[in-house]
Amino acid sequence: MPKTALVIGAGMAGATSAYLLNKEGFQVTVVEADSLAGAGVRTRWYGGHPYTFGPRVFFSREDDVIRQLTALIKIREYYTRTWTYVAQDGQLYHYPIADIDLPLMPDYATIKQELDERKDKTPSVDDFQAYWLSAIGPTLYNKFIDTYSKKMWGIESNHMLSAKFEWVNKGTPIRTGDTRLYGDQFQGYPEAADGYNTYFDKCLDGSTVHFSCRALGFDPETRTLRTERGEMTGDIIVNTGHVDTLFGYQYGKLRYCGRQFLKVVLPTEHAFPEDVTWIHYAGDEQHTRVTEFKQITNHKAKDTLIGIEIPSAEGREYPVQSEVEIKRFAQYKALFPANFFSIGRQGSFQYKGIPDAIRDSLDVVKAVGRKPGVRATAGVA
Repeated sequence: MPKTALVIGAGMAGATSAYLLNKEGFQVTVVEADSLAGAGVRTRWYGGHPYTFGPRVFFSREDDVIRQLTALIKIREYYTRTWTYVAQDGQLYHYPIADIDLPLMPDYATIKQELDERKDKTPSVDDFQAYWLSAIGPTLYNKFIDTYSKKMWGIESNHMLSAKFEWVNKGTPIRTGDTRLYGDQFQGYPEAADGYNTYFDKCLDGSTVHFSCRALGFDPETRTLRTERGEMTGDIIVNTGHVDTLFGYQYGKLRYCGRQFLKVVLPTEHAFPEDVTWIHYAGDEQHTRVTEFKQITNHKAKDTLIGIEIPSAEGREYPVQSEVEIKRFAQYKALFPANFFSIGRQGSFQYKGIPDAIRDSLDVVKAVGRKPGVRATAGVA
């Protein structure tokens, strides 16, 4: 009898999993709440400009992850820089923090003293705030990290966040030399105007896909998913959605921070310098990030589109990486039956991007082929 797989969600993790399982001979069914695949990575159009929900640049140093994406769509290799606006200085600086900017800061003498005091010391891993204070000192922390992080995650104190999750400049809090965002790895974006959309189409070709079909709940005993179109199951189940919703909030609601996304067309060909893609706003501004999409998509037009991200209690885009919420997720994880994989940003309740979603999907197939009856979850073992 043919092997069957049920995939919940058709974003990057779900679509890639469907594709890979199909190649392994599984009959794959995909359930997607939206009317289209891709979630926030899907390219949409506004004012004649292509955009995604926030910047969706691809970056990776893993050859098999790169091969998986580039086997299905052409990727234009490019490198970018990002900035942070520090209102207290009235200045734009590189981000991640760059050593070449430090002497330009009005309180450089204090910053230098604080950095000298921390030289050759290992940063604390007690929590997110402790890490940054021990790594760069209070002056730089107050400029770049404190307010920005609290509004990004929708939290009251950075002590709430764990220091165990991965972020872009963890391990190198101040960069020397290269100021590119991902100068140490492959970075690019699809050549096609519709971005990753063709990738999703190719990944889902051959699967039975139910769009506009919400998952209503999952029974781990019977391995049955309740949906708006009836009950479904599979020999392999891959979840890429919110696990608390799937299990009926049995251990309470996992905490997320959402985003309000504003699109603005400006009557100028370029708003940012040529190699700058987005700018963080680290102060009391409502918004966290402003992106100029032409810098990513290479779209040609006489005007330009910017996207403004404002943290919101509505929406569930960013899983809050606090010890309390990580422990809550572990309770849900204990409910997962054998051959149930929960991956991607929402499924693993981890701060992940496109390459991580592809990595998770590749690991699902490895786990399925390695041993039957495997119990696998966030970031497949």
